[in-house]
Amino acid sequence: MIVELNIIIIVIGIVIVGAFGAFSYISEIVDVSGLIAGLFVGLAVWIFGGWSWFVVILFFHLFAALMTKFKYKKKEKSGLAQEKGGARGWPNVLANGVIAATLSLITGIYFLITTTTLDIFFFGFVGAVAAMTADTTATELGLLSKSDPRLVTTFKKCVPGTSGGITLLGELAALFGSAIIGLVGWILAIFNLISINLPFKYPILIGGILGGILGCLIDSIIGATVQGLYKCKTCDKITEKKVHGCGSITNHIQGIKFIDNNIVNLLGSISGAVFSMIFYLIINFFIGG
Repeated sequence: MIVELNIIIIVIGIVIVGAFGAFSYISEIVDVSGLIAGLFVGLAVWIFGGWSWFVVILFFHLFAALMTKFKYKKKEKSGLAQEKGGARGWPNVLANGVIAATLSLITGIYFLITTTTLDIFFFGFVGAVAAMTADTTATELGLLSKSDPRLVTTFKKCVPGTSGGITLLGELAALFGSAIIGLVGWILAIFNLISINLPFKYPILIGGILGGILGCLIDSIIGATVQGLYKCKTCDKITEKKVHGCGSITNHIQGIKFIDNNIVNLLGSISGAVFSMIFYLIINFFIGG
């Protein structure tokens, strides 16, 4: 009966995750490679974390897509928009989703061995997803800021789109994005759709906000210090890519070559998970049941 139930759950997951994947591809939220990567991430979360965990990462996926598409033409005109109409490829999807999928996998395996769950894994999951949401929201809305961005490390003004550049609008957007994910996790716990052993459920909201904001901050610091930057040989513009949007090759001028935006996003996601898990350990020490 358990095997049959698991098979049913997996089939339902394939249908639902596949449906959202098809919608994402048709809506140009992801390209073909992003679709395939997204299916793996989504199914991993669904099968090992459960449908309620999938709801959390689904909120990120749809909200991030909305932020990317928001005033896309304006961002495209200034040369700051995501390529391919905002459709994400597999590197971006995995960089944003692999930590959430891994924590889901760990949770599932732990449950199979012990038939119990640990709250800390869900806190880490929410923190990782919140960090992804905060970063995407800060980036996409920050690009629309009327004020010049400033480097997070020196607070000196920089060109819009510069790695590690922050604006007040972007930081408020990061807070908003983090709060959305924390709120989703909190609501799921309130209605017992996710089993949390803490006597109070509100720490999930706080953990999501902390993980999101701090993960996004780490993302910005890494982007400003060690991410590889290049200068176009033709138009002298600074870019994160080895080939500039104008089609010309570039010269490496700063940072470590192999650390690109996807690596930075991955490290930000890890940071968000770690900060939320640390917060859980602290709060559990004081109010844990």
